[in-house]
Amino acid sequence: MPSTIVVGVDGSPASRAAVDWAARRALRFGSEIRLVHSVPEIWAPPFGPTSTDADGPAARALDAARARVAALLPAAAVHTSIRRGDPAVVLGDLSQDAGMVVVGADKPADARGEGFGAVGLQIVTRSACTVAIIPSAATHGGGVVVGVDGSPEADRALRAAAGEAEASGQALTIVHAAADPGYGRPRTAHDESGVPTTAERGERVLDAAAALVGARHPRVEVHRVLDMARSPAEALAVAAEGAALVVVGSRGRESVKHVRPGAIGPVVLARIACPVLVTTGAAGAA
Repeated sequence: MPSTIVVGVDGSPASRAAVDWAARRALRFGSEIRLVHSVPEIWAPPFGPTSTDADGPAARALDAARARVAALLPAAAVHTSIRRGDPAVVLGDLSQDAGMVVVGADKPADARGEGFGAVGLQIVTRSACTVAIIPSAATHGGGVVVGVDGSPEADRALRAAAGEAEASGQALTIVHAAADPGYGRPRTAHDESGVPTTAERGERVLDAAAALVGARHPRVEVHRVLDMARSPAEALAVAAEGAALVVVGSRGRESVKHVRPGAIGPVVLARIACPVLVTTGAAGAA
């Protein structure tokens, strides 16, 4: 089961894009695909048997998704299921035995990240494996971009991003932002006390990240970006323009307490137009 790709299906354009993306990934890695449509409990009456009013549309959405996979990957092993409950809870539970969960970007947000669709972010905070969030519009960019800051979460994302870059034969851009994440103002680049400056600390973070990639994936071309003027989320969004994939790290369930307007998760997922991988927990096999 670790190579299974679980795909959330709801019939929306973003959901269809997620199915297509998952099918292409399954072809590359030989993964099985599990298409899941979750029916919220609001469809169930407070007393008596569970309503099946939503099962017809759910079944049709799953049939359409299966047909899309078959068109791209005729020999793929595809499983479908209708689950009861909140989509984030359902997909979070299924992530325990999956290599990756794939969903469409459910709702756009403003420049500060406010109003971002709750489902994608909730899935990230609940998932035990990597989550891929796919925009509805097709992208044709190149290169893999990853944000680094020296934390365990960022290192996990870096390893995943380097693997993605090598598997796809693309360059990897590692990004470190040295500005105050709360106010977006650059810190001082001068320090006469003998303490390393912000820029020097940033270069050390990038050096360590590049060394890790070089040791594990020597054939991957690495580009470095030290952004002294932007917050981490803004720096990553700028570096991701024209990219094929962005990878970020998350604390998983612990990150719930850090979710707020302007936090890196909502801003990154709202402002980046290409697929985003969010590594949570142990790296998935898919």
